[in-house]
Amino acid sequence: MDRLIDTQTNLLRHLTSHAFIFGTRDLEAAAHDPDLRGMDIRRLRLEAEFSYSKRMKRIRQTFERTATLLGHGFETLLRDFAAASPPTTYERYPDAKCFHDHFQERSAQEPPTPAWAADVAAIELALAAARTLRPTAMESEALAARPRPSRDLWYRAHPCAVPVRCRYDVRCLFEPGRSGEPIPQRPVCLVVLAVRGRRQPQVLEVAPETLARLARSTQWSPLASNGAGTDDNARVSLVKRLAAQGLMLVDGNDSRDENRG
Repeated sequence: MDRLIDTQTNLLRHLTSHAFIFGTRDLEAAAHDPDLRGMDIRRLRLEAEFSYSKRMKRIRQTFERTATLLGHGFETLLRDFAAASPPTTYERYPDAKCFHDHFQERSAQEPPTPAWAADVAAIELALAAARTLRPTAMESEALAARPRPSRDLWYRAHPCAVPVRCRYDVRCLFEPGRSGEPIPQRPVCLVVLAVRGRRQPQVLEVAPETLARLARSTQWSPLASNGAGTDDNARVSLVKRLAAQGLMLVDGNDSRDENRG
């Protein structure tokens, strides 16, 4: 049994290698592996190419805007990614996250052209993450976990809010009719929010202090205490505004604007 598992593992290693995917010069040497004895190398190459194409198609679909921005550079990035990171899962989001990490590491060494492509990729990854979330179920789970019994108001960040920090203001690329506008270089804080009853997540710009508040509020905290001071009042006001936008849960009540649907 152990021998069979080893053989299958070795076969998968070959099927995800550059030699089999792209037919490089290493293919001939790989073909002499004892575990491949009696197998049709041409068929194995075809299977490797098919699996690679299917994997890269999913990544292109996730990073559609990034691929358009980078053009041929995106194809090179995909090849480098395939060589550096053989697949470890068939799930779309974890593989997209792995590709994004690879892109960020590459961007740190060699900035992409255009420079804002890395920000676009970060937003597309956040959108992909938001699409995996279940707003109704996750809200219910979060509300069930709030401290009880208590007469205090409690608050926490919405569990379906995904924060993104950008160096460029690339929001126009995600809004209909604005794709041709110039991209200013200015820091932008965004939240991608999965919303109940909506197929597509929302992309909201928030102030840096708001993003910081969301990052600090992943657990339930008391909203205010008796004799609240100026700082507490400002925090209460901020939290209630965020709750109206759907970015916070307050006291177990989803305080969203009813008109959002």
